[in-house]
Amino acid sequence: MEAQLFYKELGRLLYAIAAADGKVSDKEVRTLKRVVSEQLVPQEVSTDHFGTDQAYITEFEFEVLAERGASVEGASDSFIAYMARHRHDLTAERKGLIYRCADAVASAFHGVGKAELPLLIELHKHLL
Repeated sequence: MEAQLFYKELGRLLYAIAAADGKVSDKEVRTLKRVVSEQLVPQEVSTDHFGTDQAYITEFEFEVLAERGASVEGASDSFIAYMARHRHDLTAERKGLIYRCADAVASAFHGVGKAELPLLIELHKHLL
């Protein structure tokens, strides 16, 4: 499984969760950055041609989508399609990492709300 594509799609998922209620809060952005630096970077060994950890692609993709005001459905659908294509490549550890990251972003702004909950439920179904 290609690390670059995984982190790009993870950024899309996390954006969809943060933007599900119609806005991305500063707290959600801070949580995303913390999740990337504390959970993703330590476990990733690959870097790009500049020597930057591939996990930072998650943060970059999230920021690009937020700047563009991208569609929540489009971002979520992209990640779900990625999961379907790479279902057998994702280890239990990687699936747990995805869910922990998603839950952290969903919980960042006043806990998991009614807008984020359906996305987390859908994610959970695809991670089984």
